[in-house]
Amino acid sequence: MIRRVVAKAVGGLEQLEVEEGPAPPPPSKGKVTVLVKACGLNFYDIYVRHGLNPEIQPPCTLGLECAGVISAVAEDVQSVTVGDHVAVHCPQAGACAQQITVDEESVIVVPKDISFEVAASFTITYQTAYFSLFHLGGLRPGGAVLIHSAAGGVGWAATQLAKTIPDVTVFGTASAHKHDAIQENGVDYAIHHAQDYGREVLNVRPQGVSIVLDNLAGAEFTTSQNLLEPLGKVVLIGAKGMIKGEHRSLWHVLKTWWNTKNVSPQSLIMKNHAVAGFHLSELRKKDPKAFRKGWIEVRDMIANGVLRPRIDSVWKFEEIVEASKQISERKNIGKVIIKP
Repeated sequence: MIRRVVAKAVGGLEQLEVEEGPAPPPPSKGKVTVLVKACGLNFYDIYVRHGLNPEIQPPCTLGLECAGVISAVAEDVQSVTVGDHVAVHCPQAGACAQQITVDEESVIVVPKDISFEVAASFTITYQTAYFSLFHLGGLRPGGAVLIHSAAGGVGWAATQLAKTIPDVTVFGTASAHKHDAIQENGVDYAIHHAQDYGREVLNVRPQGVSIVLDNLAGAEFTTSQNLLEPLGKVVLIGAKGMIKGEHRSLWHVLKTWWNTKNVSPQSLIMKNHAVAGFHLSELRKKDPKAFRKGWIEVRDMIANGVLRPRIDSVWKFEEIVEASKQISERKNIGKVIIKP
């Protein structure tokens, strides 16, 4: 028997519980079994809990990523061997368990001098930032980026990645008590959530920014477009406005999407702007080669010390409710980890 973290909907409310169940069977063709040592929590896990992902609905085992040790492989598997340390991507959730069996393409070997906590921290956040800034955003030397929630997992990663490009200016929003941390991480201009961030950005850079990494949607989506310089892009990576606290509110969901105004083609043309969206699991499904190439590049930058994931806190499976609140109540700086 193994333990796993399960998201349930009971009486219309979302609950998180630790349950025991049978261990997965030995790996069949193309699959590997991983003894899980650490799991990364993401804001997207809250979307899953609230039933906001149409493909992953409670009840389900939580978790999009983890890290551990390969304990068994199918006979046809050649890319990994028993004993390898790996990071794991679980696009259909299921990572938060003591032991999991996944297909070979869902794991990537990591150096053994990288901790399991760090290995469980980079697959979702750093890849989301990597593809959003470089592939969709086309960030170039001398550009500027506005990163919402710069102290969160994706925001922390995006700041470091942006700073790998010469002469890039980073604006970041965060609560005031997080400003020292995000500035140490590379944010040039820290802005409090209560400030008029649009005005603050334009006071420093009147022409606007090259990229807005927008995880808010709602009315902020319009503000993001208004902050773009010519050839600038908004990359929409989430809709945190839908989530208030630990439980789902249909009002907040509807309000967020109602306030996310339609894009005007004429406006985009006349202003030389672009709007894009990014979803990591969908990229893997439709372009697995691009996904894996990005995964390898991010892993190598971490191994070489170019990127430095920050672990906010480490919790036990039994503390999943408190760990989840750390994210939903925006208390974290960096990545929240849970361990079996």
